[in-house]
Amino acid sequence: MEQRLIDVLRRLNRVTLLHKVHVHNLLSDTGVWGSQIPILLYVSRNPGCTQTDIAAHLMVSSPSIATSIKRLQKAGMLEKKADAADMRCNHITLTPRGQRTVDRGRGYYEQVTDRMLQGLSAREIDLLSDLLVRMEDNLAGEEYRDKTLLCLAAAADGPQNEAKEEAQRP
Repeated sequence: MEQRLIDVLRRLNRVTLLHKVHVHNLLSDTGVWGSQIPILLYVSRNPGCTQTDIAAHLMVSSPSIATSIKRLQKAGMLEKKADAADMRCNHITLTPRGQRTVDRGRGYYEQVTDRMLQGLSAREIDLLSDLLVRMEDNLAGEEYRDKTLLCLAAAADGPQNEAKEEAQRP
């Protein structure tokens, strides 16, 4: 592979990681970390959802979500309420602290994104978006087209993660 292409891929990965690091650093005082953010965002958009709903949306197993939900409850971000008709089913909502964290996170995400795109024209951003969509479509194929980022990250970690997921399934 040509060094120029290797450099492009390296920079693309670096930009993504730097964005994530900056947002994470801004949220560090909340105690929330990487994989918990998509859970908080989903619950924010779907108050009263269940653990199964979250797992299905993120395309991971319910047991793997259960650990994060417990941690977020302990941190005062989420609360569970038993369903009146089915005591085995719990509905999950954000606490006021969880909502404040989501709101701050959205603000931080925008702040870091604005910094990242500083100096780029609307035309350049449109071109970049079009190019990235084409690259994503080229790689996704049918197998990965509808997968979430969390699911893709797990797949990228290799067979050991897939084996863990399989072992956790009932």
